[in-house]
Amino acid sequence: MRLLTIFALSFCLLQTSYSATPKIIGGERAESGDWPWQVGMIRRGDDLFNGQFCGATLIHPSWVLTAGHCAEGETINSFEVLLGQTRLSNVGNGELIGIKRIIIHPDYEYGKDNPGWDIALLQLKKPSSQPVLRVAEPYSDLTTDGTIATVIGWGSTKYDEDKPGGFPEHLRQATVPIVSNEVCNAGDSYDGDVNDTMLCAGFPAGGTDACVGDSGGPLVVESDTGWQQVGIVSWGVGCALPNFYGVYTRLPLFQDFIAEHVCQDIPPTPQLEVNIEGQNATASWHQVANAQGYQFYYAPYSNPISNVTLDNIHSFDMSQITQLSAHLSRGTSFWVAVRAYQGNCYSDYSKIKKVIIP
Repeated sequence: MRLLTIFALSFCLLQTSYSATPKIIGGERAESGDWPWQVGMIRRGDDLFNGQFCGATLIHPSWVLTAGHCAEGETINSFEVLLGQTRLSNVGNGELIGIKRIIIHPDYEYGKDNPGWDIALLQLKKPSSQPVLRVAEPYSDLTTDGTIATVIGWGSTKYDEDKPGGFPEHLRQATVPIVSNEVCNAGDSYDGDVNDTMLCAGFPAGGTDACVGDSGGPLVVESDTGWQQVGIVSWGVGCALPNFYGVYTRLPLFQDFIAEHVCQDIPPTPQLEVNIEGQNATASWHQVANAQGYQFYYAPYSNPISNVTLDNIHSFDMSQITQLSAHLSRGTSFWVAVRAYQGNCYSDYSKIKKVIIP
């Protein structure tokens, strides 16, 4: 097993001329200005190129998200983070900011090569001016098997267990499909080692993957309202090997963990109204203060509410739209609700309303 950090191969690196800076396998170079919320974790005392050891993302002006194993053993003085740069040459127009606090998930499995709950939050010493990346909502369909995703990082482009290489200074990106945990846990793959806190992505034939040094960086999906993060680069067997997909932290499961530490200014709860005329149903709500957008939820109707409803909740991002209308078939029945969000901070759910077309 490998954790996708430099540390797993630190002994090998000391015996080679290779630098300890990393890249994606089978991808392409990112353009300057792309992925502005991408973060590099930089070892203090080193230059940017040699000091980069993990990736991360900016999810709040004052908070960065990374893998738990990237933060394991670190202190607030052992590293800083680079924001607003795709090239590990100089800070330029980017930002180099120190760390105020490190929070590793309480269930993170310390010392494992394939840890579950592999997530950590880094509080910055001062807010960043870069754009914030949204984390996919737990009930969205952005982690469905076959969804096309992009992994980003400064990780190795040439994996060799004894001699990693290919460490250019430009940020790289690669496109991979999300793979179900059932496929990822097959006997010729991870054989049950992938648990519910994990997400897999890649090709059966291999060839494209995150690798050493990409740890902590994002797996993102483009939604109708922009890029959203669905995974954190975590672990895998080798890099880009057939049947051994990249394994990521299944990020939507950790919305509550993120909100608990990151969110202080919560938008007010929207008031949802439903109007039904014949087969036409309209759900609407007024704009609320400090809301960047709204997440709409729907689930099959059951009364009393049962697992028929609770196991089949879906959501999608409405952005700034505050009304949704549809012509529905007779016999259709749903529960619906809405939440306001600001960045990755959500209001409470509105009162749920029923939509029943006789």
